[in-house]
Amino acid sequence: MTTMTVAPEAIQPRISAWERLRELAGRWQTIRYLTTSALKAGHRDKVLGHLWNILDPMMFMLVYYFVFGVLFGLAGGGRSTTFMLYILLGVLTFNFFSATSNQATVCIRGNRGLIHEINFPKGVFPISVTLARFYDFVWGLVVFFVFMVVGGIWPTAQYAWLPLLLLLLLMLTMGTAFLVAYLGAFFADMANIVNVIMRLLFYISPVFYFIRDITVNERHNGVMKAVHYRAMFHNELGRFIYMLNPFSCLLECFRDSMLWGRKPDPILLGYSAVASVLICIAGFLLFIRGEGKFAKYI
Repeated sequence: MTTMTVAPEAIQPRISAWERLRELAGRWQTIRYLTTSALKAGHRDKVLGHLWNILDPMMFMLVYYFVFGVLFGLAGGGRSTTFMLYILLGVLTFNFFSATSNQATVCIRGNRGLIHEINFPKGVFPISVTLARFYDFVWGLVVFFVFMVVGGIWPTAQYAWLPLLLLLLLMLTMGTAFLVAYLGAFFADMANIVNVIMRLLFYISPVFYFIRDITVNERHNGVMKAVHYRAMFHNELGRFIYMLNPFSCLLECFRDSMLWGRKPDPILLGYSAVASVLICIAGFLLFIRGEGKFAKYI
């Protein structure tokens, strides 16, 4: 008589998405612990510790301002303060998305010991990575607010859109984190591939250049003037294809609300909302579908 050996992942009962979501909610303390550990590990052995959450975005902003604002002349005409804030908001938002994606790609392979526990919900890893990087992002926004006030630009009523925009950004980033974590568990080369994709995304997103013509009222030397910011290209079809990137649309909504003091473009906001929700749901469903096989591949 022969006996059949069954792989551990094969005997796991099928769990619905709703049940897995409830299980993850019940593991909130685990997620909190992993998030705190990730934050501590990120600044371990550094003299300035968490102060780098403030210094990093400031240094990034100064570097990009010098390259694109000074050398390329994009900050001419007395608009240096606004252009610095424009870059800072772009860098902060992109760094959150990029750092989360890069770390989530290796979060499954980096926790082999816990992955081999059959009943352990693996979704806690991409979630904790996202929340840790979101914490850094919030500190960066504090730096942005300080620079705004120092530059004489005060928050407007349009900041009321900020909670919704943050939620959409978090959903878009978390959905992407689930997706790359799933792929990273099966393909060790995904870390390199995602790194290249993030570099490409940086340059095809309006982080340090204008994609829309913007005219705003700004105060220079005590006089209010209308300042026009011209987009880099004016081909409507090319711009439409360009803005299919949901991150670009969401970034423009952030700038409308926080920098230009106006209501986010309804088309960009609507598209960002739909894309963020769909990516979050699709990433989560794909992840829970494959998490039972992770132990076999790592």
